[in-house]
Amino acid sequence: MFKYLQMTTVNRITLLTLNRPDKRNAMNGDMIHELLTALQQSANSDESRVLMINGNGEHFCAGADIGWMQQISTGSYNENYDDAQMLADLMYQLYTFAKPTIVLVHGATLGGGLGLVAAADIAIAAKEASFGFSEVKMGITPSTISPYVLSAIGERAAHYYFLSAERFGVDEAHRLGLIHQVTENNALLSTGSSIANLLLQNSPHAMTQAKHLIREVGKEKITPELAQKTAEHLANLRSSPEAQEGLRAFLEKRLPFWI
Repeated sequence: MFKYLQMTTVNRITLLTLNRPDKRNAMNGDMIHELLTALQQSANSDESRVLMINGNGEHFCAGADIGWMQQISTGSYNENYDDAQMLADLMYQLYTFAKPTIVLVHGATLGGGLGLVAAADIAIAAKEASFGFSEVKMGITPSTISPYVLSAIGERAAHYYFLSAERFGVDEAHRLGLIHQVTENNALLSTGSSIANLLLQNSPHAMTQAKHLIREVGKEKITPELAQKTAEHLANLRSSPEAQEGLRAFLEKRLPFWI
C-alpha cells in the first residue's frame, strides 16, 4: 500500500514505521503524503486505539530529503508554498490526532523528524539517539515544526538550538522536555508497547478530551473565566457514556467495557 511506510495494527496498537532507511528515513513529498494518508486511515479505524511511530534502519528520521528540498527550491513561490503547507499539515494532523500517539526515536533525529517527536503526545528515545536543528546551516529555518518544538522546549532553549544548530543527546533532550523516557536501543519497541498497553486501560473518549484540555488550557492565563471553562468541560465529560461506565466499573470493582 505504501512505498516509504510500513503500517500494522495488532491488539489495537497501530505501528507506523518510516521505511526509507537508505536515506536515513528523510522525508520527501511522497513520504509526507503517505504519512498524511496513514494518519487518516488510523484515525478512521475502529481497530486502532493507539498510534506508535518508529523508523527502520540506523536512524529515526534525518528531517527533509536535501535533494528533494533543492529541487523544490528552484520552483515557483506557489510550488514552494504548497510543499511547505503539506509538511505543516502533517505536523498539525499529528498534533491534533484524536488518539494517543507515541514516537520511538533512535539514531539521528533532525529537522522534520524532531517535528514528529514534538507533535506527538509521548516520546521515547534510545540512549544513543541524537538530535539537532540543522536548518540554518542550509539557509532556512525550522518553520513548520516550530510551534510544536517551542511548546515542548520553550523559547529560551529554541534560541540556542535553532541558531547554533548544535547537536545534542538524550540527556539534554530529556532535560528540555522533548522526550519523556530513555531506554536501551534494543528495548525501544517493547518500552513503547508497554506504554501503549498502559494507555489501552484508559477511556478512549477521556484521553481524547484530555488532549483537548491540554491544548485549550496550556497557554491560557488563570482567570475566573478559565475556571468556568474547566468546570464546563468536566460537567460535560461526566455525563458521557464512557464516564458513566467508568464510574460504575470502579464502584463495582470490575473492568470497564473498553478494556
